[in-house]
Amino acid sequence: MAKVIVVGAGPAGIMAALSASKNNDVTLIERNNEIGKKLKLTGGGRCNITNNRSIEEIFDKVVSNKKFLYSAFYTFSNTDLLDYFTENNLEYKVEYDEKVFTKSDKSEEVIQLFNNDLIKNNVKILYNTKVDDLIIENGEIKGVITNYGKNIYADKVIITTGGKSHPLTGSDGSMFEIIRGVGHTINPLYAALIPLVIKEMFVKNLQGVAMKEVVFKVKIKKKKIEITGDMIFTHFGISGPGVLKLSSHINKVLENEEVEITLDFLSDKSREEISNIIKSNPNKTIFNNLKGLLTQNFLKEILGALDLLETKPTDLKKEDEIKIIDFIKEMKLTVRETLTIKAAMVTSGGVSVKEINASTMESKIIKNLYFAGEVIDVDAETGGYNLQIAFSTGYLSGCDY
Repeated sequence: MAKVIVVGAGPAGIMAALSASKNNDVTLIERNNEIGKKLKLTGGGRCNITNNRSIEEIFDKVVSNKKFLYSAFYTFSNTDLLDYFTENNLEYKVEYDEKVFTKSDKSEEVIQLFNNDLIKNNVKILYNTKVDDLIIENGEIKGVITNYGKNIYADKVIITTGGKSHPLTGSDGSMFEIIRGVGHTINPLYAALIPLVIKEMFVKNLQGVAMKEVVFKVKIKKKKIEITGDMIFTHFGISGPGVLKLSSHINKVLENEEVEITLDFLSDKSREEISNIIKSNPNKTIFNNLKGLLTQNFLKEILGALDLLETKPTDLKKEDEIKIIDFIKEMKLTVRETLTIKAAMVTSGGVSVKEINASTMESKIIKNLYFAGEVIDVDAETGGYNLQIAFSTGYLSGCDY
């Protein structure tokens, strides 16, 4: 029976350990005193375990290196994952945007399930243990060196230590230097699924205003990107599910330049329809005619900025009407930067996929060294897709070939 070491007990590491345990003696090394510490945070603590879309649609939600994930997704799909949970008596539900949550809204249920399954499959877990180096001989991995100075030998090592976001959960990026030290390329790390800092000062006056089903448009080089989702204005800019999705598409560009985005707050209404609503009751103010369509605080701010809060349609100049509709249908905002990577839900960047065999997750540089999850340069939009990447790559990396 071969010996396998898995480094990192997040979703990728847990699934790698379970997959490998079918035919091997598995040791799972975790620097915290519990497994799945970051997993607990997903879905606002409710655990957004995956997404219920078809696997083909899930590929469309991958932002970086989607082709690399073909084998992983088809070897262990979202359907396979949900079947696994069902077999282990975990009840789940599908919500808006096909997001899958535990029926109880408790991430602890998922953690407990994994704990029980790891025990059942005789996976040995070393808690409060950090890997300080890898043991490499003649281009082949032989084991790891822990922070206690102990050498642990194995026939196969799987690295699943995550990225650099949420460092307090253990994914502080320290493993990247070790991986780089054995010859792997680490692509630049960026904050992904992260709130955006806006240049225009007026957004501060909208702090706390939440907007539904906003359409975000941006042009990156020649590529047009369109994202729909909810958002909220903050003291520094904008946040919310739609903004987090958008951030993963523009984070790399923001390193060198600002990015202009366009927001449509009423995508189901044409400019002409909004014009008609503005003029619908000449005896009411423009504000009163529009307030059934949009949040009142939002309307007060944009109409106040244009000095039109008390104006009636009969007194409205055409150029001012155009300005109102521009604010609603084509608000232009300049993104200066993202918040720091510590605040990101996901890290973009990591071990270059060019140096990993996509069919097995094995390193092309070091024999019997494998990678899975966020440590690899793959990431997706928010909605359970990044967890599915972790589970799929983790499962594939633990398989025997």
